[in-house]
Amino acid sequence: MNAVLPLSPAKEYCLQWMESLEKGGAEEGCMLGILVCTDGTVLRAFSGLHASLMGKEGYVTPCFNPDEYNRISSLSTSDAAFSREVWKRLLSLYEFHCFDGKTVRLEEIFPDAPSGTGDCCAPRLLSRCYALGKKPLSMAEFYWGDGPFERASFHSPCDSRCKPVLRYILGLDIVYMDSDIVVVNKPHGLLSIEGKTEKDCVASRVRNLFPSCIKQPCIHRLDQATSGLIVLGLTDRAHDTLSSAFEKREVLKEYTALIDGVLTGEEGEIDMSIRADIENRPIQIPDPVLGKKAVTRWKRIRVEKAGGRFVTRILLRPLTGRTHQIRVHCACGLGMPVLHDRLYGGENERETTENLCLCASKLVFDHPVSGQMMSFEVEPDF
Repeated sequence: MNAVLPLSPAKEYCLQWMESLEKGGAEEGCMLGILVCTDGTVLRAFSGLHASLMGKEGYVTPCFNPDEYNRISSLSTSDAAFSREVWKRLLSLYEFHCFDGKTVRLEEIFPDAPSGTGDCCAPRLLSRCYALGKKPLSMAEFYWGDGPFERASFHSPCDSRCKPVLRYILGLDIVYMDSDIVVVNKPHGLLSIEGKTEKDCVASRVRNLFPSCIKQPCIHRLDQATSGLIVLGLTDRAHDTLSSAFEKREVLKEYTALIDGVLTGEEGEIDMSIRADIENRPIQIPDPVLGKKAVTRWKRIRVEKAGGRFVTRILLRPLTGRTHQIRVHCACGLGMPVLHDRLYGGENERETTENLCLCASKLVFDHPVSGQMMSFEVEPDF
């Protein structure tokens, strides 16, 4: 995965650490990492379960009780099935401190985690930072010694073990970040910006994680029920440049959805003006006279089964950006609402507890500073 925090000044501390390691007494063959907190506190960690480093002063302790871990680990044998059972028991020992002051157990957030999950530098450093009541500013990791990586090479947190854990610790699934922008994979149920009563949102979490972030980094929004990609500007220049690009329709947005029914066509376009239902907000309704122009292109992927019924997986590309545009166009334009849509799915979906099957799965735009084309894709969780 990409870096989740700025590298500097943690990288400079790592380079100093390398110099001391070169002079002797160096631990070899593992990943080492440094996290700098906003108050200047510097934390160090190692990846793995190196006996020579475990409990050594100056390193962040693992995210489990070592005595209990050793007791359960001693039960492991050469029998593969039994070893898997031992790992399942070890999962219950891992506990991480998170951005909101809460703790989360590995077995709850990643029950199928491969062995070694939670033992990397990044989860250890961030968990310790939040356990101390501090905020992270910068983090960097490098490999030292003989092994699978080049000596003194810098690395980002891994996809297989770190990514599923870090999104809970940080409160954000960061797809990409640099000094100007951050791209987040928003989960279902989280607001993009503050609501009238609810302050927790993508924007507030980004501001909390990146101290230099502007007051309102959001450039575009996703419905609270919709998951997927959203880009935020960390600086005024990035925010204003990208906002202009969205207004000029220079940004490609593509959604993946499951719609309730069998769609027979291969592709098409929905041109249906919509407006707010004044007496029933936030509902939007088609209105060819008073509504604002809304256009969505769609392409069928396949027909499949979900919950015992036939549904169609489709790609949708909105050419305009009206509130609830895709949801209204699916329900009223195609006659097939997005699966589990409480607002537009009819009586059967009004009380559903299932997540809306709509994901902003692709986002393409020119970087607001470098001008480089940036393209991001995520897999829907349905």
